[in-house]
Amino acid sequence: MSCKSHADLPSLLPRLVAFARTIIGDADSARDLVQAAAARALAARQVPDAPRAYRAWVFKIVRNAAFDELRARAQRRQQPPAPAVDLWRYDDAYIAKITVEQGLAAIAPAHREIIALIDIGGFSYAETADMIGVPIGTIMSRIARARAALLQAIEESSVRPLKSSHGH
Repeated sequence: MSCKSHADLPSLLPRLVAFARTIIGDADSARDLVQAAAARALAARQVPDAPRAYRAWVFKIVRNAAFDELRARAQRRQQPPAPAVDLWRYDDAYIAKITVEQGLAAIAPAHREIIALIDIGGFSYAETADMIGVPIGTIMSRIARARAALLQAIEESSVRPLKSSHGH
């Protein structure tokens, strides 16, 4: 079945991958998960027509697939290995990115999910509340707790920017 809304799918893919990566913590798995979720969306019989509803629907497919993956990993007792990175080769912006990624990996999946939906996915509190099926006040308290947990994880991180020999 062809749908006008499916035309929006290619533009959503980068955010869907970032969202999935935030939840499951592995870039390759996130890309695979989004590919499978996109195939599932394209095969669906009933697809929302409104662009915002379509976007939320596709993110929900990816969310559900990501949590299925986390459950499967927990059953297999596998944890994705942290990538080996030579920190001496990168500037402060890259170190900041690594620090945030490590902080996200250190917080609970529920915290990663809410940060991914609001701060990465760009969904409003109301859209997120509708997607997850909870009141907007719950979203507001969850995002506050999630951001606090992320900041605490970052503060406890051992990754720090290096001072340059040029005084920067």
